[in-house]
Amino acid sequence: MQLVLDTNGLVVKQRKRCFQIIGKEQQRLISPEKVTSIAVTADCLLSSAAIRLAVEHGIPIYFFGPTGKMEGKLWSPHFVGLASLRRAQALWLESPDCLPWAAKLAEKKTVRQAGHLQELHRLLGSSDELAAGMAILENQRADMFKAGETPHDPERLRGRLMGLEGSAAKGYWAALAAAAPEHWRFAGRSRRPAQDPFNAALNYLYGMLYPVVEGAVFAAGLDPYMGVLHAEEYDRPALTYDMIEPFRPWVDALLLDLCREDALDLRHFEPRDGGWWVGKAAKAVLIPRFNDFLLGERTEDGERRSVRNHIHAYAGALAELLRAWYDQRQATLLP
Repeated sequence: MQLVLDTNGLVVKQRKRCFQIIGKEQQRLISPEKVTSIAVTADCLLSSAAIRLAVEHGIPIYFFGPTGKMEGKLWSPHFVGLASLRRAQALWLESPDCLPWAAKLAEKKTVRQAGHLQELHRLLGSSDELAAGMAILENQRADMFKAGETPHDPERLRGRLMGLEGSAAKGYWAALAAAAPEHWRFAGRSRRPAQDPFNAALNYLYGMLYPVVEGAVFAAGLDPYMGVLHAEEYDRPALTYDMIEPFRPWVDALLLDLCREDALDLRHFEPRDGGWWVGKAAKAVLIPRFNDFLLGERTEDGERRSVRNHIHAYAGALAELLRAWYDQRQATLLP
């Protein structure tokens, strides 16, 4: 599970080889064996012993701002090993062989967006917005597949895929807005600051998804700063940005379910500083439901796994692809 520290004034110490969480009214012990990551969203005090316990168990610590954007992180130094795999990753990114993977990545996101709209069509019935969104996504998916099959240089393919994704997004978000309950509808996708409560909640959920994907990238031995589609994001974990994309539609579906169930209350979102922000009461709903979502199982590509394990499997598959590619490359270089 992800341990979320979201109350100002919390103190985290180490006691009996466990994390001791001390609040104003109560305290508890949590075994590090149960913790996959620690998310700090409020002003807390973490002792050096607690941080060392996290390092010892390979538990990354993430620091988030009020919108859910990650602002800092701490992790064990063992994450920076595996030099041969990192070398393979760097060489692969310089070759045209990375381009089909990039196209399949974008295509997978579009397929999952279309699947989400199809499920909404099944649940809610036909609507002009859903029909239009599904048609746009199918056309863009076909174009993404063609882009991956046609030789391009990395810059041209990146621009092509980003353009196709942008076109697909317009139809997708219009369909989602129409499918949302009337009081949750929104004019379009907005980030920081969000221009409505729906986007504020979505930004917060994406913020929680990000460290899960980054953790999978690290666990697979990959360098999160060497990506394909987001390669121009200087000093940013570009591969993590790449690999989060096909999992966003699952989070979109989670949020729309919460809105349709009336699990969230608009009064728990705060309008300020030219945007909308997630209040503590809304976080109290979003955080546990997101953690349940990660543990929930679904079948993809013939494999039934938890969402978290699907993410780790995706990162692991890329690592295996790179190892095989590197071995083949080295074999062709032998005299």
